[in-house]
Amino acid sequence: SREPYYPSLAALPRVSPHVEMAHRSANQSTRDNHALVVQVAVGAQHGLLLTDEGIVYSWGGSNTYGQLGRSPKDKEVEPSPITDALRSKVIVQVACGAKHCLALSEEGILFAWGHNKAGQLGLDGFSLTAPASALIQKTPAPVKGFGGEPGFTPVRSCSCGPDSSACVTIKGEVYVWGAVSYYLYGAGAKYGPHDNCTVPVKVRGMPRVGKEYGPDKVAVYKDTFACTVAHLSIKDDLESLIISLKSRSSALASVARARKLEAKRRDSHSTGNDGEIELEELRNLDQEFKQSQESLGKELRRIEEERAICRAELQRVDRELTICDQQDTALTEQAATLEARRGEGHASGTKADTRTLDTSLSDIRHFKQSNMRSKMQFLAQRDNLEQRKLHLEQELASATQQKQEVEGRAKLIKSLQRGGLSNDANSSLDDGLKIALSKREELAATDPQTLAGMGRFTGFREVLAISDRALQDISSALKEVSAAVSGHDGIALEEVLEANLRLRKEKNSLIQEKLARAERGRVASASKSEYKGMLQFFSEASAPQEESSFGHLSSWGPSHR
Repeated sequence: SREPYYPSLAALPRVSPHVEMAHRSANQSTRDNHALVVQVAVGAQHGLLLTDEGIVYSWGGSNTYGQLGRSPKDKEVEPSPITDALRSKVIVQVACGAKHCLALSEEGILFAWGHNKAGQLGLDGFSLTAPASALIQKTPAPVKGFGGEPGFTPVRSCSCGPDSSACVTIKGEVYVWGAVSYYLYGAGAKYGPHDNCTVPVKVRGMPRVGKEYGPDKVAVYKDTFACTVAHLSIKDDLESLIISLKSRSSALASVARARKLEAKRRDSHSTGNDGEIELEELRNLDQEFKQSQESLGKELRRIEEERAICRAELQRVDRELTICDQQDTALTEQAATLEARRGEGHASGTKADTRTLDTSLSDIRHFKQSNMRSKMQFLAQRDNLEQRKLHLEQELASATQQKQEVEGRAKLIKSLQRGGLSNDANSSLDDGLKIALSKREELAATDPQTLAGMGRFTGFREVLAISDRALQDISSALKEVSAAVSGHDGIALEEVLEANLRLRKEKNSLIQEKLARAERGRVASASKSEYKGMLQFFSEASAPQEESSFGHLSSWGPSHR
């Protein structure tokens, strides 16, 4: 168990309790950044708040019925932690009724405290004839059946009504107790042998939405309750929640980017239609990606259909091979029996029976050979089918990867189409785009023409050498993009930059080739004429001249331009 640190909440503004309860101080000091409020709940004269450390605080105008879960003064306007039964527990949800409370721990254990007038605490020992003081639970106590005993089903969520309580287990089962239980079960007339309104009762006949979905969150009132529906698998539910939050964050970021883009368009309205051209190109790319997605989707469906046919054929061949093995076993046993009888016939000297047995044994050998040929044919078929299945699985993996890459590129295009980058530090895609743009700028800076104007160089070969070294450095650093963006978005960005890098390397190679050709010339071929390079020109120019300089230059001139 852990000993939690209970931070002071004195930083909360001294306003009304309801506002104070819901407030998250934006100006908290660094020391208190770990004590943020993540949930609040209120009752008739009390309130609870839950921090991100799983600690429950309570306050209120009255503690007559123990609803604060501790033994404070009669009236407390500042939240204080509930340190008794919940000291070693990490609480993930709280709920308040009129005069009672529920708290759910990370292990799925449910605690209750406060007024137990209608059995809304779900504790053992409730009695209608008990004195009023016995119906008050001043500290958190485990709810019956959900207290962490061996074999209990952990609770997923909980809720309170004025005098009612309810919870949903990780199996999607809904339990109710208190006033709502009494009214739902016909004023107690429809209870089972061991059920009553003072302990949790499972609600039977709950409708299901498929096998994978069931109740998630529950809300309860006097004689009514309602549930939300989610994945019964907590892992799938969390994944759905993460996807939903990411989609919402992306939508909000898209709105912000669209507004910025619109502002830029208004500011640059007089500069021409470059933005419209870029957007048109993005739309064309988006259309191409959609067509690729449709084509790959059809290919995947075709592969799946062929795999299903291949699996069915493999099952058929396996059945045939099993039949062949069974027939071979039966024929072998029959042949052994006939051999034994034949041996007995030789001993008794009965030739007629011996000839009959020989004929039967010959037939069995013929059947076994035929059965073996059939088995070999089926084995060959199975081998071909397994090879076909392996080939289809490889095609499926390749097509799936291609589709994911196309989807990643399409998503990237849509992000760009919505308008640039956001300032949201939590957006990995935006971070990846920023890194990709910085790499693109580095690639642009390696252009030999750009480099030649940025410093003093001894010649163009030095410029090309520096450009090649810079491209090599950038090539080794492109993995930063895929590392910053998970999934196929990073792969798509990296592939775009690699394509840019290849083009620039090809450009440098072409410049090197042109430079070498200008220096050394070109040998004549069937399709191209010969011409001399600059080195030969200067060599001839520096040689002793027997002719006049004009004659020498004229002999080099027109045919060597």
